[in-house]
Amino acid sequence: MTYILTFIISFIVIYLVYFLVVINRKKGIEKFKEGKQIEYFKTVYSLDTKKIDIKKFASELAMINAFIMSTTLTVLELIDSLILKMIIGFILIIPLMLITYKILGTKYQKKEGK
Repeated sequence: MTYILTFIISFIVIYLVYFLVVINRKKGIEKFKEGKQIEYFKTVYSLDTKKIDIKKFASELAMINAFIMSTTLTVLELIDSLILKMIIGFILIIPLMLITYKILGTKYQKKEGK
């Protein structure tokens, strides 16, 4: 039960911070448009940021990032060794990013009609 609470609380906190700092502020959205994450999606999935609703995309990306970080944090709570936590965290975060970013990228490719 504590692990579920850890996941839910960390997800909400991470998403709210991202929402308040990036999505809700005009300056945050402008920086987001020029950031590395949007460049990744432009390069790998050939997304045109002029055709998509950038606030909706940023919100969905924030949920994905909150999910990745919360899942990693919850799994790492199960492990006692610091070195093992670092190894497992690294091994877990990379595939989670690749899988969830792939899902988001293909979703927006389909929306664009590619």
